[in-house]
Amino acid sequence: MLFSISFNQSHQSSLSHNNRGNIHGNPGIDPSRLEENIYFVQKDIRSVYKDVFQEAVDKYNEKQKRNDRKIKDYYDKIHKDEKTHEQRELVVAIGEGKDDPKYREAKKEALKQYAEAFQERNPNLVVYNMVLHDDEANPHLHINYVPNFESSRGLTRRVGMDRALQQQGVKGKGTELIANWRTLETAYIEELAKEHIPDFERANVGSHKYMKVRQYKEYAEMKSTVEHQIYEKEMQLEVFDHHMQYAEEKVNELQMVKIHVVDKYKELEAVEQQVKSEGEKLQLIGQRYIELEKKVKQQQEELDSFADQVPNEPVKIPFLRKEVITEVQDKMFGKAEITKKQTRNYVLSPEQYQKLTKQVNAAVTIKKDYERLKKTDFVKENESLKVHAEGWMEENRTLKREKSQLQKEVRVLNSEINSLKARIEGLQANIRVLYEQTKTMFKEKFKAFRGIIKNELDIKGVDNQFEQEHKKEINKHRGFDMER
Repeated sequence: MLFSISFNQSHQSSLSHNNRGNIHGNPGIDPSRLEENIYFVQKDIRSVYKDVFQEAVDKYNEKQKRNDRKIKDYYDKIHKDEKTHEQRELVVAIGEGKDDPKYREAKKEALKQYAEAFQERNPNLVVYNMVLHDDEANPHLHINYVPNFESSRGLTRRVGMDRALQQQGVKGKGTELIANWRTLETAYIEELAKEHIPDFERANVGSHKYMKVRQYKEYAEMKSTVEHQIYEKEMQLEVFDHHMQYAEEKVNELQMVKIHVVDKYKELEAVEQQVKSEGEKLQLIGQRYIELEKKVKQQQEELDSFADQVPNEPVKIPFLRKEVITEVQDKMFGKAEITKKQTRNYVLSPEQYQKLTKQVNAAVTIKKDYERLKKTDFVKENESLKVHAEGWMEENRTLKREKSQLQKEVRVLNSEINSLKARIEGLQANIRVLYEQTKTMFKEKFKAFRGIIKNELDIKGVDNQFEQEHKKEINKHRGFDMER
């Protein structure tokens, strides 16, 4: 007995239909058989996203320095992404509604076994809703799942069908990859069907109609050719998308480096201003230090001058003679009696008097200066200024070292900027080559393709290098026309 195996997957789905939340307006559903349906899995897709991706999202966010680069809700992010689908639905059936009713239970049992084995066979396709419908013309299975894969860069767990299948061991890319996965799964379903339907024979089906072997071979060859062409186009778009993503990452990286450089320049300017301010302080201290040294030196010279006039050892003051007074005592009879007596006074010569006066004056001056210096100690002030000056000089040296380190960091950042600029130039060259090759291959569909690229890049707010290459080419042709 010939039976077909239907295995169709899409990113569109209706859970209200699958879970029989609303059966109105669907004449194919037999309400009397609703209880025959089997509900294997019924989960909220957001809870599945949290279970699968939250750990990777948390680790990713910890590494981000800017809040605008952190992922608040991964499901919302993917749901809003026009290029990535947050889920897919697979519909599986054996045979058709017109098949003999006696095979209905056997087909249902084979589908049930496949439903129970699906998650183990496809660990990267996490099921959040799975139901077997037995209330319509032919039993069939609805499987809603979230395809995910492990990534070595950025977010370590992401949504994606192709990489999910590849990491499960399925070979190929694009439509070839999906076709190979379909072949593996339908072969397994065929084995299950043969266990329950002894005379099961799989039919070669195209456009839902049975074909003869020759017709099927022709159909298969044509289908293979078309799929190969589609695969080549998808590969070209994938390469282009990869280059655009890489360019976008490098532009963002360059922007971050520029911001870092600006911050370093501002920090360097602040350090230079501080060094200048500390230098001015040191200059003022130096001037004050010189003035104090001059005053101390001047006072020292004056003291030395007076000290020279004061003997270092006890001396005997020279004198001319001791003072002698003459006393005359009159008598009543005879001559007066004259008596000479020495006093305790000394008689100095003019020279001796002048010398002694200088010595006494010098001693008085020294005593006064001594008393004044006790109140205003230039030495102590000088020592205090020396301590402050040494502290500021050390701080100045530290600031100069910081300035030197900042200058080194700025040089390194400038080198990184030049390296990033060179990479961006290389990417622009790649885009020029890709533009020419894409234009040659798409020909009349190239305008529509350009429109798709423009819309995608406008949404992301990225410079459209692809469109710039097109404008360059138009201007180039206009130049040729003007020369003619």
